[in-house]
Amino acid sequence: MQNQNDSLLGILVLLYKWRKQIIIATLLAAIVTAGVSLTLPNYYQSQTVFYAASPDLVKSLRSEDKRIYGSDSDMDRLLSIAQSNEVRSFLIDSFDLYDHYDIDRNDPKASHKIQQKLDKLYSTSKTRYDAISLVVEDKDPDFSANMANGARDKIEATAQALIKRSQWSLIEGLRKNIEKKSNEYKALTDSLYNLRERHKIFNTVSQGEAFGTAMVELNGKVENLNAQVIHLKNISGSQDSIMRLQAKLQGARKELATLNSDIKSYNEGYPAVVNIERERKDFGSQLGFDKETLTQYEAVYNSDINAIHVVQEAVAPVVKSRPRRSILVIGITMLVFVLASLWVIVQDQFNKNNWRAQFKDA
Repeated sequence: MQNQNDSLLGILVLLYKWRKQIIIATLLAAIVTAGVSLTLPNYYQSQTVFYAASPDLVKSLRSEDKRIYGSDSDMDRLLSIAQSNEVRSFLIDSFDLYDHYDIDRNDPKASHKIQQKLDKLYSTSKTRYDAISLVVEDKDPDFSANMANGARDKIEATAQALIKRSQWSLIEGLRKNIEKKSNEYKALTDSLYNLRERHKIFNTVSQGEAFGTAMVELNGKVENLNAQVIHLKNISGSQDSIMRLQAKLQGARKELATLNSDIKSYNEGYPAVVNIERERKDFGSQLGFDKETLTQYEAVYNSDINAIHVVQEAVAPVVKSRPRRSILVIGITMLVFVLASLWVIVQDQFNKNNWRAQFKDA
């Protein structure tokens, strides 16, 4: 313990002995660092914050079923768009970044340099509140704000274009499906018309009842006329009356035969007609639903849609983001102080142990 105290005391004495040199080196480092830091340009950071909009806003859903804000996948899609070549190329061209960053366009590595510059000064990230933060740094505060807002607007426009393309694909698919179903519906209508004409079926609901009523009436009429003819023959009635009743009886029997033929044809065609009617009805309902859906999608496609919800517009900052000169000066000064102190201690140990002579002997 005593040896440790003596050793620590020896180090303090040694540092005190060299205090002037250490203080001078530290002050020089502080002065040089302060001077160099003053030559560094000021950078200003502009930030815009926004949320991803839900895809439900562009769907034909009831208001109570719609979500306003997007999910994590929607945010990831916006973050991917933010770092896409389309957005980066837009920023480079719209804000003339080659000239702004003093990069020679004719340099073979110009495109690589401009991308590296963007990597340093342009960034997007998720916040702890699940929003998207877009940050641009620049020497000009107004330029950084304009570029941040421009990048955000381009991200939204690109996302809107993706949504529009997706909607158009749905619309095209619906149109083709409607056209196909319309042709099938027409074919069913033609088949139904031909079946009805062939079997003389005009109404499957009321025609059967009408046939039943007519059958009862005609059977009764035939039996009644037949009974009258038999009665007149039995009583040796007038031949004119008998012939007149026989003519009516013959006509009634022909009507009954025709009715039986119609009923037979009706019964043969009824199942097929009912089946096609049902199929045609279902087809018509689905076709009507598809047409209504198409109308809704077309209305949404032709309307303005939001891909993001802006929480904070980027404004020109009044306080620089970097360099933090005080931290830089203090940090370098402390580092030089520590290094100078270590150098004094190492040099003292080197001299005490006469390492130089040992190296020569070796």
